[in-house]
Amino acid sequence: MDNLYYEGGHPSFSNIAEGIRFSPDVLATFLRKIYDGFDTSNDIEPTLWREVLRLMNEATVEGLSRADVPPTHEEDFYRELRHSNEVFSAFKVHSMGEKMAAKLTTPDGKLKPFRQWAEEVKGISSHYVGSWLRTEYDTAIIRAHTAADWRRFERDKDIMPNLRWMPTTSPEPDSVHRFYWQKKLTLPIDHPFWKRHRPGDRWNCKCMLEQTDEPANPEVLDGIEDTPPQRGLENNPGKDGHTFSDNHPYYPGKCSQCFAYRNSGIKNSLIGIFKNRAKDCYNCPFINGCIDRMQAKQPIDNAAFARKQEVKDYDLMPKLDKQPCDAVKSGILNRTNKVRNTLLKHCHHDYDVDAAIHIWSNPDEMEFVRISPLGEGKDMSLPKNQANIRKKIEELHFVEFRQYEFSYNGRTFEVKLALCEKGYEQFYSLKEK
Repeated sequence: MDNLYYEGGHPSFSNIAEGIRFSPDVLATFLRKIYDGFDTSNDIEPTLWREVLRLMNEATVEGLSRADVPPTHEEDFYRELRHSNEVFSAFKVHSMGEKMAAKLTTPDGKLKPFRQWAEEVKGISSHYVGSWLRTEYDTAIIRAHTAADWRRFERDKDIMPNLRWMPTTSPEPDSVHRFYWQKKLTLPIDHPFWKRHRPGDRWNCKCMLEQTDEPANPEVLDGIEDTPPQRGLENNPGKDGHTFSDNHPYYPGKCSQCFAYRNSGIKNSLIGIFKNRAKDCYNCPFINGCIDRMQAKQPIDNAAFARKQEVKDYDLMPKLDKQPCDAVKSGILNRTNKVRNTLLKHCHHDYDVDAAIHIWSNPDEMEFVRISPLGEGKDMSLPKNQANIRKKIEELHFVEFRQYEFSYNGRTFEVKLALCEKGYEQFYSLKEK
């Protein structure tokens, strides 16, 4: 990505995005969730996605506001820009998570200590939510600005039919673009040149166009070698409403390589229909489905987080070390603060938290269902899943899981307890049946 964004050099930022700040708390949460087993290969972590999206939308709004005549009453255009930022942020977060998860284990398959792993992935985070994000933010401002300008150019072309390439404000002008503004390249707005070339078609470009009624000079282009736009910038956001193109390196090369497509649940009989479909990430039902699920989960996550905080603030699940309990097969139930935190981590709704509070103090209401082997339901061919199970055995000293059920407030819940080497059981996870 450095080669694409900086052409082998180093980042050189203007003051365009001096105020941008990525939340360190969000990054810390993301790291902990990956380490604790979040499936980066098949999902997008919603908290990090929302933080990246916040910044991309902020950049878009800033860019639109800088236009001489910001577009008004163009809700479809605004909606397209927002959605393109949602998709871009989703693939960026997925790419970052995959690269971090790949470093979780040692060459012999053991899970690295958290501190060691977190230190090793600092280089990844410093690029993804540091210099690269800063470049994407800066470029998104410019792309939104040029998109708004293009909408105006289209509206006013009957009065001023031509566009002129204007000088850049960049301290390091691109050599190709320099030629255009030095020659005062001026062409009709419908000239095919603008389909392939525009200010903003190279990363860190700060050129602009000016609408004019002065004569065109297409002869300037005679004998000039065609230089294609850089990856991710091939489209005109003023026409399609996409901040970046889906040819950016964060995106899959084709549909069959996309995690959202792989996890779509398409039946084998339908796979052939989609295998050869033309890639169109901004109109893809699979990635849209992932985004819809994340957006729907936000109020649910917020409610669950607030209830978990109440549990800790008011000690609603008090510590009860290794006490006799007839409801568990081992006869001994361990309830420590660490066990409480693990159980709460697996509660995804506020009513899950309420059920956890209830069963914590009323374990005799549980009924044993079955033994659940470690790794059940996981793809154990994946090194990170192997390492996760090894950690449960070697560090947490788990032997197996035991599944129980109970009813609370008209709902039935499944609760997993871990059987530990020393013979007692402790709560691990809970979900509605």
